[in-house]
Amino acid sequence: MPHKEEDYTEFTPNLYPPFPDDVPTVKLNTITLSKLLDGDAVEKIRVFEACVGRGFFYLDLGGCEAGETILQGADQIALTGERVFKLPLAKKMQYKMGKTLFGYKFAGSTVTDKAGTPDTAEFFNVSKNDMIVPEDRMCRAWPSEVLDAKPLFDAYVKSAHGVGMTILTILAERLGVDPSEITNRHRIEELSGDHVRITRGPPRHMEEMPEIQTPSHTDFGTVTILMNWLGGLQVWSESSRTAQVGNLHPDLPGEWLWVKPKKGCAIVNLGDAAVTFSSGILCSGRHRVIPSPGAQGQWPRYSIVYFVRPEDKCPMRQLRGKGIPDGPEEEGEALTATEWIYKQSAALGNRFDN
Repeated sequence: MPHKEEDYTEFTPNLYPPFPDDVPTVKLNTITLSKLLDGDAVEKIRVFEACVGRGFFYLDLGGCEAGETILQGADQIALTGERVFKLPLAKKMQYKMGKTLFGYKFAGSTVTDKAGTPDTAEFFNVSKNDMIVPEDRMCRAWPSEVLDAKPLFDAYVKSAHGVGMTILTILAERLGVDPSEITNRHRIEELSGDHVRITRGPPRHMEEMPEIQTPSHTDFGTVTILMNWLGGLQVWSESSRTAQVGNLHPDLPGEWLWVKPKKGCAIVNLGDAAVTFSSGILCSGRHRVIPSPGAQGQWPRYSIVYFVRPEDKCPMRQLRGKGIPDGPEEEGEALTATEWIYKQSAALGNRFDN
């Protein structure tokens, strides 16, 4: 059912002030999606270099159908998210997260430091698998606000997942691995932890160092595709491939640097699964989210993320290829992706009894 535009009072990106120029920012390469889809050899090399370096890059989405679907779809999904977050808390809690990590997470359900300080962001995770099948085949209940937008989620998921597969194919080729070895661990039709996350972070309450919305972490999955309109994302200045599960602090000296939102671009980063599959060649960058800097902090911060994660039954073992160093022989049964991601999430401070 259509919704009146005047109903929306928070997500108004045309009104947001510019990102301030007096805060320390990270320099990220900008990769052009249309060039990757056209097989541009130089652009492929640039992707690989970004992924073995910091593990973050901008992805220019203009000039191709998949990119335009993500650009336009992200705005519409954010508006859908506003409708969801406006629901009474009791209603939202009917869709609370469980061990699948799908559904609603209320603000304060995770901790941001060793002192147990609660986070300040709420989010709603919409399962990939439920959005690409008929309603009678969905695995869980969803609020009507999500179901009304199901065609939107379907198109967005398929485009974002396709972008993820393009990136993974390029990385596999550079690592000397048959691309099917990694894409077959991420088939869109198979059950997995892939989802669209709609996040709302509240405006800043204080001018000094603001409260943390999402604690310091590395992502659990393989590829993350972020759309945001306000600042808030920060990356640690030193990249590392030794992120420790449950460690809420960086493991190398450095400083937090802002990632400036870039119009027309997604922010792409790799997750811990990519590090595992490549035996540490690829990098999962440490990051966190805090309220936006400067005047932007007066606005609620919405973001849309698509997480590409391994299939639920995928064993979390490294790939074998000429560009991947041989790791130690892995004895016994490996954790499945479901077990592995649940373990990672619990270590980050997510509580599943919320």
